[in-house]
Amino acid sequence: MDAKPKEPHSQTDTRFAQWMAAVLDQHIEAGKALEAEAIHDLRVALRRSLAMAEAFVALDPGPAWRDMRRQGRRLFKPLGRLRDVQVLEEWVKRIDPAEGPLARTVLAQLEESEGNQQRAVRKALGRFSRRRWKLWAEHLPTRARRLPLDGAAAEYLAVEQWERAYALHRKAARSGSLASFHRARIGLKKFRYTVENFLPARSSEWLETLKAMQDALGEVHDLDLLRRMALSRSIAAAAEERRKWKRQIAALTSERIRAYRAKMSGRRSQWLAWRKTLPQNSELAAAALAWLELWASFLTPDPAHARHVAKLSLELYDQIAAAGLSGAQPGERMRRVLEIAALAHDVGRARGARSHHKRSYRMISGLKTPLGWSREEIQLAALVARYHRRALPQINQAAFARLRPDRRQKVILLAGILRLANAFDRRHDASVRSLRAHIGSDAIEIRAGGYTGAEPGASRIASARHLFEIACKRPVAVIPGT
Repeated sequence: MDAKPKEPHSQTDTRFAQWMAAVLDQHIEAGKALEAEAIHDLRVALRRSLAMAEAFVALDPGPAWRDMRRQGRRLFKPLGRLRDVQVLEEWVKRIDPAEGPLARTVLAQLEESEGNQQRAVRKALGRFSRRRWKLWAEHLPTRARRLPLDGAAAEYLAVEQWERAYALHRKAARSGSLASFHRARIGLKKFRYTVENFLPARSSEWLETLKAMQDALGEVHDLDLLRRMALSRSIAAAAEERRKWKRQIAALTSERIRAYRAKMSGRRSQWLAWRKTLPQNSELAAAALAWLELWASFLTPDPAHARHVAKLSLELYDQIAAAGLSGAQPGERMRRVLEIAALAHDVGRARGARSHHKRSYRMISGLKTPLGWSREEIQLAALVARYHRRALPQINQAAFARLRPDRRQKVILLAGILRLANAFDRRHDASVRSLRAHIGSDAIEIRAGGYTGAEPGASRIASARHLFEIACKRPVAVIPGT
């Protein structure tokens, strides 16, 4: 049985903190005696902690996640090698309870290997820094809280893991090789832990099948290791006894692969059933936006400011789109391009304030294209963030020049909106609560709720509205609103 956290989870940080604490508890238990159950429980606690941390390595630029995972893996790997030996010993006794000549020879070699692995584990246990682990257990859960359990970002993470795992499953189904089934097991395991860690509502429904299929493929791998060991030239045995073992192992392996295929292949595949309940199409694009917002929140010094700028930007865009101005259209994908550009316009500040708009461009454009999004959308969002301050878009700028003329117009409009919205929240206090635009044939009037028109804010807004005026081809007047 898997080791369990001491208390029921309520937040991501609580669950993560519980597994981190479980590592410290099981570290003590494993150090007392290297029993199979103690080793297993420590490995489970470590694996859950590391699996949760893996989701944050790509999100959080701080080195603590990588340092924690590095130390955890240094202990996890020797524990895994010892556990493998212990599992193979159990298999030998199941295949040949009478412990014939071949079984005795294999067990003797396994016992020798177990002694070596125990020494390696004791050394790793001694090197494990409990002090550093405690510091991480105090600090990292507060950062993990940003990823809500069962939320849209968690669903997006699950879809990503499903895609990787399902691709490995399909390769295994086609090739039938034991190595490919081992890789499929690793993919399935990562998907399982993602669901368990971040989608507990679905985990309660899926866990039994996930665990059963992971166990089936795990036993296929264990049996393959035992087969190679028993048939190795280094182990002397009668030919007939070798053939008997080979037949038994092959039968047990085939039985588990058949069980896996029966559940996981075909039109009624459990893989497809799981995928149907996760976001698809427009829902997937929205989940990806939640994931991108989470990424930006770890890099942006003031996420509340970024969210407020996004709110003001979308208010203005929707009104421009409703009027059919400058090619903006209600509900089109350019709206989400503007939203992520606004949410991520300050991510470059994570590496310093100077020229941060250029770093924001590079960081956004360097993102892996999210599922449900296109590469073009990410590149446009990067350019919109690039032009939220300082120099205006120019045709002699390579990235802007590569765009089609209609896309250049989109970037000018979205960047103009973002510049203006950012200027309204220059003090990062959300004092300008809303924007209401009256769009006339020869001018645009924007009433800004909470705006006083006082300096120096008025001058800043007068400068910021210039790009928006270029995009809309008419002057813009900003007046205080209620």
